Amino acid sequence: YIPQVRMAERDALVKICGGEDMAARVERVWEEMMEKKRIDLSGQRMTDEDFGFLLKGLHMFSRTSGYQTERIKPFPITELDFSGNDLTCKGIGDVVQFARTQGSDATLIDLSNNKLDDEAAVELARLVKNYTSFATHSFIQELLLSGNSLGKAGATKLIQYAHWERDRYKTENKPPPPLKLDLSDNCIERPADLIDELVSKRIKCAVKVESDTTVHLPDFMDQRDPPPSPPPPSRSVLPRGGGNRYDSGECFDFQKGRCSRGAGCRFSHGGGGGGGG
Repeated sequence: YIPQVRMAERDALVKICGGEDMAARVERVWEEMMEKKRIDLSGQRMTDEDFGFLLKGLHMFSRTSGYQTERIKPFPITELDFSGNDLTCKGIGDVVQFARTQGSDATLIDLSNNKLDDEAAVELARLVKNYTSFATHSFIQELLLSGNSLGKAGATKLIQYAHWERDRYKTENKPPPPLKLDLSDNCIERPADLIDELVSKRIKCAVKVESDTTVHLPDFMDQRDPPPSPPPPSRSVLPRGGGNRYDSGECFDFQKGRCSRGAGCRFSHGGGGGGGG
């Protein structure tokens, strides 16, 4: 009976992971996590879809292994290292949700060298806020985002939210420590001006930690040029003459002898080879 149950559980894991390879990876990650108290998926170039399968697999494995009971409890980890992958704004929501629930005991989250941009900052902002009640720690202490494609808008959102949340709890018996927010090697234009602008709004961010700093921004001046804007979509040029390049069907006006569009007509004029033919 027990082997049959185990086989059914394994089949369910393979199914939710989208295949045998990911299911085996989940088992390896779980074993390493329990031994080292961290999840290390660095440098694996995993996609948004890969992370979705893996995180669902970890959730299932936590239940079938007996670790997770009816009530959700954090995994026994101190770090989440997801650096060096291909996470984008499409998959970051799953990662953030995992970090705020089952990964909420981690005080360091490394998302450096992914493909995160200003759109992803909407979800990333949830990582700098106060965590849920069952977390051992209310706040993470380090969020590493170097080597992504965040711009001024995304950086501003993250820094402001991180400050506001920590400033709210500064009078607690144990106020939260400053957040180390590594935004170096992104695409933030005029970083020094941005810090001056935020400080003028009483956002206590700084490249070097001071007594009242809430957000520490190491190497913030180290930024790449923003990527070039994509070229405007080219206007399609209507073919002249060449017959079978028309895929819009026959011109009914031409068939009735009343097409006035001439060579600019996008419908086939038959035998002659195209608009105006």
